[in-house]
Amino acid sequence: MGLIGVVLIGFPAAAACILPDNGSGTADLPPFGCHYEGEAVVGGSTGKMYIIDGLLPGTTVDISPRLHPSAGATETPGGPLGGHEQIDTEILQLELTGLGSLVGYNRTVTLSSVYVQTHSAPRVPGMAVQSFATDLFALQGQMIGDPDFDLLRITAGTGFGMPSPGHTTLTQVGGGQWAIDSFFDITYRIDFIGTPGGPFAGMSGSTTGTIRMAVVPEPGCLSMLSLGLSALLPRRGRRGSK
Repeated sequence: MGLIGVVLIGFPAAAACILPDNGSGTADLPPFGCHYEGEAVVGGSTGKMYIIDGLLPGTTVDISPRLHPSAGATETPGGPLGGHEQIDTEILQLELTGLGSLVGYNRTVTLSSVYVQTHSAPRVPGMAVQSFATDLFALQGQMIGDPDFDLLRITAGTGFGMPSPGHTTLTQVGGGQWAIDSFFDITYRIDFIGTPGGPFAGMSGSTTGTIRMAVVPEPGCLSMLSLGLSALLPRRGRRGSK
């Protein structure tokens, strides 16, 4: 799994994320046309991931993540929460900022083909407000052979022994649309091996931490791209009755 792009982006303020009704009185998950990003919580998550282990003392790499669901996800009845199981291959953007001996290091990398599996508790189609527990069961993605990292891998989720509970609320807003409010409190592990000759040469480590990731709409340019792609892609498979 390789690096597919390096971009510099600005992350705009969050706003309401709107999903279309899927014809069954609810909306499909995961929320295509939205993404999950780190959210600061008073007394809890800073909204960032970190690389700490394996670096020089006093040095960290702050990571601002963005996880983008795809149009090709599947959602089927079942899963340990008694509602549905969602499986997707997603894109994970990581904005890296070095501190300490790595001050001045700034880069945004993109991991493609990130495996994501989530579970949701039952919801009642047709109800104007549908509020239910969710769980990030598995997330894993990596890149290899990068100029900075021989390996950069992120693993998260309850299925890997790292509890990652969450919650989702769908609220009917008229016009066949739903506003979604959703988050996961994710436990993750980041493994890295530095590339010889790069800023992380001779370094390797494994850092475990927690982060809250909450749903927001895609930035304007990505929303337009999503709409264009959705017109070209097959409709997300009907994944069993809701």
